[in-house]
Amino acid sequence: MKKMRQISVLIASGALLVSGCAFAEEVQENPAGGVVVEENESSVTGYTATFTYYNDTAEKVELKGAFQFHVEGDEKVYANGYNLSEGEDVSDYYVNPQDWTGDKNLVHAGDEGYVAEMVKDSETGAWTYSLDLPGGYYLYQYNVYSDEKTFESIPDPENLCSYNAIGANQFRSQFYVPYDAEKQPEYYDWSWCLPIEDESKAGTVEAIQYPGKDGAMMDALVYLPNGYDPEREEGYKILYLSHGYTGDQADWFYQGHAVNIVDRLIAEGKSEPFIMVAMNNTVFQSDYSYWIDWDFPAVVENAKTYLFPYIEENYNLSSDVKDRAFAGLSDGGTTTAQLYIDDPERFGYFGIFSCAAAYDWPELEDYSAYKKPNVFLSAGFSDFGLISAECYHTEEDVTIIGMSEKLDEQGITYNNGEGIYIVPSAHDWFNWPEVLKKYVTDVLWK
Repeated sequence: MKKMRQISVLIASGALLVSGCAFAEEVQENPAGGVVVEENESSVTGYTATFTYYNDTAEKVELKGAFQFHVEGDEKVYANGYNLSEGEDVSDYYVNPQDWTGDKNLVHAGDEGYVAEMVKDSETGAWTYSLDLPGGYYLYQYNVYSDEKTFESIPDPENLCSYNAIGANQFRSQFYVPYDAEKQPEYYDWSWCLPIEDESKAGTVEAIQYPGKDGAMMDALVYLPNGYDPEREEGYKILYLSHGYTGDQADWFYQGHAVNIVDRLIAEGKSEPFIMVAMNNTVFQSDYSYWIDWDFPAVVENAKTYLFPYIEENYNLSSDVKDRAFAGLSDGGTTTAQLYIDDPERFGYFGIFSCAAAYDWPELEDYSAYKKPNVFLSAGFSDFGLISAECYHTEEDVTIIGMSEKLDEQGITYNNGEGIYIVPSAHDWFNWPEVLKKYVTDVLWK
């Protein structure tokens, strides 16, 4: 019998649809504001999203969101402008939503690059803006100005993150646009991120706190697969997930749709049921540099000394190393690489996404321990974590290509010998859900 756990909330994963995003066929009017997605025959994408925010006293309101695109494979946007000449800017090669067409081979580019001034109705105090958008999950905020220069960035008050009610601090709202097969390339079909239709097959999410480094209570979210049995004779496999800089424990489950993705893959028989733990590492900040933002020794110590033992004590886990995985994005990718460098035999799988720790690669005579686990490297095509002029081949090299070179030098196989997994996106949440789907489907537990 497992010991009592400190669980603050238990919720069904399928119940985490954002409340402020409505579809026109379901809601005819939305007087409280929020975002409404309508099917629109005259739209070039087939759908129009309309944003409404009520504020009678604001001087100006801007919509800021993930609404830009770039041509897939454009060398000008490679690694966030790695190939640009002096005087060029990568934003010059981004396409705004007004210029989107289905024949340009466009892909999503970034989380928040598009900014547009909303229009105010002086009678109602409603600020509105409409965009024709192709399929996908989009993140957005409002910049609310109290005068000409002073503004506060806020999430849509009518479309807040459900996870914030259980301890998270997500500062962006999101909504979903369906895929139109006649007007959009297949790339824009993001239905695999939606909550599973059959809620009886959905897993659950627990918000927990555990005693961490320096006596602080630390937050985490735990996904338990449908039918989780704490007394099952065979312990469950587990995947730990780390967010990136400025994120928190809800990043992977909310912005990355990890719960929905894994629910679907398990239900489709593409993965066996397993546990996921999403941690919060933001508290471990450092003064290192722009590229090395966290106190990684503290992050690793907290995970190894406090988080892992707590989860192992309170959940029904397999004790076999091959049944344990750790993955992360951006600073979480660097965290994963640090764990791999520090203790390569603790996990059977290491997923290093969009940043690594080439700067800390050890000089050893024997690298045999590093050849045992499955190492997976990934980044977006237009992702600065892939390669960067600022840190590549320096003492602060956090690039995926830099890490791959370290592994190549020692004959360490990664990605099952198939090379870095490149996603046609940037350092953003159009990238990492795709990576997770690939990782769970083709890598974990294989």
